[in-house]
Amino acid sequence: MALSKPDFTTNLAYTILPRASRSTEGSISLQSKKFEVVEAELEKTYSTSGLRSFRAQQVGACLTLTNNGSADINLMRITDDIPGLFEAPDVSKITIKVNGKEIDSDQIKAEINAGITLEKNNRSPDGDGFTLTITVGARGPVGLKPGKNMTIEYELQAPGPTEHENMIISAPARTEFSAERYGPVCTRDSTVAPTIKIIHNRRKFGAGKMTQKIGGKGRHEVLIMFNNEGDTGLKDVTLKDVIPENFEIKEWIVRGNGDKRDDCEMTSEVGEDGTHLAWHIPLVGKDEEIMISFDITGPGAIDGELGNIFHGVHFGDEDESGSEDLPAKVEAVEEAVEEESNESSPSDEESVEESFEEESESKVSWREDVLLRVMSAAGIDEKHRDDFVSHAANFDLDDNGYLKKAELEAAAEAWNENSSDEVAEDSSEEVEAPEEAPSAESSEEPVADEKACPICAVMNPQEATSCSVCSFTFV
Repeated sequence: MALSKPDFTTNLAYTILPRASRSTEGSISLQSKKFEVVEAELEKTYSTSGLRSFRAQQVGACLTLTNNGSADINLMRITDDIPGLFEAPDVSKITIKVNGKEIDSDQIKAEINAGITLEKNNRSPDGDGFTLTITVGARGPVGLKPGKNMTIEYELQAPGPTEHENMIISAPARTEFSAERYGPVCTRDSTVAPTIKIIHNRRKFGAGKMTQKIGGKGRHEVLIMFNNEGDTGLKDVTLKDVIPENFEIKEWIVRGNGDKRDDCEMTSEVGEDGTHLAWHIPLVGKDEEIMISFDITGPGAIDGELGNIFHGVHFGDEDESGSEDLPAKVEAVEEAVEEESNESSPSDEESVEESFEEESESKVSWREDVLLRVMSAAGIDEKHRDDFVSHAANFDLDDNGYLKKAELEAAAEAWNENSSDEVAEDSSEEVEAPEEAPSAESSEEPVADEKACPICAVMNPQEATSCSVCSFTFV
């Protein structure tokens, strides 16, 4: 018993620490681990940076994949843009070398698809182009070692790029590669996409001839003029002439822009229509005027009209030294101008010159795939191809020796109009023939104030010298 209230504010705590201890001992061993990296660089190049317009050319393409990592690359997939300037390449002629050694064909899988894939801006207006897809390592590991490279080479054919001012066309490529078939994939674009520039060199010249009597019996002086008005020089120019068989050439001299040329040669050959002369000039520069003068002697006088007939010129390739890098042509190109058959005034030197400029550009070229597409769209059977080509040659409205798509379409439209007119005319003749048989001769008489174009059948005024639609020249 207690009278006071107990106080419990004091805390009592006890700790029992036995006499025991615990420890842990061990050792750690550190070793280096090799971490392999998959990395590569893709480079694509063309054998040229420029293409001639309206000329068939061959370009070499090369893709180089360099292994910049530390792991072997055993599988690659290449996506390559081929611009519309070119035809689809032959995949069977693609050459692939790994570590400098050509690999087996069963390790390669190559496909061509219509349309380009990578380039979005600098595209060719000549076509949609193609996408070349190549898989290397289709059968087993390729084994491209670090520091080594793989090359892919193939040829491209440019049938004839059209002229486009300041047009630059790009052709990028992309690769996906890995060390294992089912391992992580690395993607790299070509470091620099090769570009192609279209170079348009206009080829134009003027030529003429003049023969005049000089002092002495049977003596005549002959002048032959050739003026290179194109954008480049011309190589291997041959100017031709024919003199009567009973005449003899005495002296001749070749001048270029008034200066004597000593690098020229002349050959002669006896033919049925007289003595054929040919002057061989190695190079006629841009804006250079060639003048050949010589004297001939013989019995009698030379007819003035025959004496002024220009007998043609042959020339080879352009002289493009100093210009941009250009590829070799698919075939050696030679232009020729045959003998003038149209009559011309003996004293009218300009008319002879103009007529031969026209004759020199009468041969035209075109893209075969574009031609066939236009014919198909117009419903023209391919069996009429040769006839249609002869017909379309009259639609080279800009006189550049190349039929563009618009000109081919105009030719196809005129072809169809001509065909429909012939069908309508035949049907009308069948219906009206029984009734108008007695007057058939009078019904075929042409209208006095109009005449029909034999190419496109469009009626033109009687006094017209050329067709208003296809520019055909009336004789």
